[in-house]
Amino acid sequence: EVLCEGACVYNHEDVKPIEIGRLQAYVTNEVIEKKTKLFILPKSNGKKIAVIGAGPAGISCACELRMYGYEVDIFEAKERPSGLTISGVAPYKITNEAVMREMDYLEEQFGYTVKYNQRIGSLEELQKLEEDYDAIFIGIGLVETSELGIAGEDLKNYYGAIDFIERLRMNHEKVDIGKKVIVIGGGNTAMDVASESARMGADEVILAYRRSKSEIKGFEFEFDLAKSVGVKGMFNVAPQKIIGNGKVEGVEFIKTKSDKGNIETIEGSEFVESCDMVIRATGQTKFTDLLKQIPNLKLDDKNRILISEENFQTGNPFYFSAGDAVNGGVEVVNAVAEAKVAATGIHKYLSKK
Repeated sequence: EVLCEGACVYNHEDVKPIEIGRLQAYVTNEVIEKKTKLFILPKSNGKKIAVIGAGPAGISCACELRMYGYEVDIFEAKERPSGLTISGVAPYKITNEAVMREMDYLEEQFGYTVKYNQRIGSLEELQKLEEDYDAIFIGIGLVETSELGIAGEDLKNYYGAIDFIERLRMNHEKVDIGKKVIVIGGGNTAMDVASESARMGADEVILAYRRSKSEIKGFEFEFDLAKSVGVKGMFNVAPQKIIGNGKVEGVEFIKTKSDKGNIETIEGSEFVESCDMVIRATGQTKFTDLLKQIPNLKLDDKNRILISEENFQTGNPFYFSAGDAVNGGVEVVNAVAEAKVAATGIHKYLSKK
């Protein structure tokens, strides 16, 4: 709706854009079902690349590298591939079965190797990869949802969005939903969680955001989708504390106003909104402990990996990166596209070397 369909020329003629997403899904499903062989791989060039993370960026980079003739090993901390496509996208958008079917198809097509339950987390492990491989691609994405740093975050029925979605995707029918759910945040993940909560049977779902409706970070169509299943918006409110005795009973908010992009609270405007479940969707933390161990790899003030936009090479020439670890968390297609550029960058770097 935003990328391909948003760029369709029909939009300039007040005609419904071509539904390229549905066309792609149909063709992809046909190809996967028939196990059609689409790619002819070249002979091995004798070089090996290590990819850290089997999410969209890591898988995309591995596929592209295989087309250049590299042997590729992917090191994945969890027991299955696909990163946030499994753990961070609401179940109503895509099923685990569909994701895993595509992952299996790609692995069979391109012949890379995924080593599951192999977390790379120490300098020694990184140094071992440097010894065994010709270059390393970092596709680690982000970690859990950032905490708000307010009282009451230890109460029962208070969840981070990524943890909540992952529980849904792993065991959907056994996850209880509250009667009244407050989702804190204004991005696409917040919209996903709010929509899913309403679809699961919550009597009332409120999306609470500290800025105005016009400043909402998520796509407008995502908010429209959430509203279509009964989600209500509550804007210019900031959570002060989670209220409850052992479990969530409500949220104390304070009203806010924006001044040149800065958020200011309005003194004396506190109020309590009752609820029995709170889900925070307030951005994700990064793997800074690992990244700061890599010599000359630099991070910006938001702990995103700094890269050359030309080839996605980091300050340490042995390492390349793309996806959420670089862009801070955008769309799956962004991670896939960036990782292809990084793979080409690796190939050019090693060819010159």
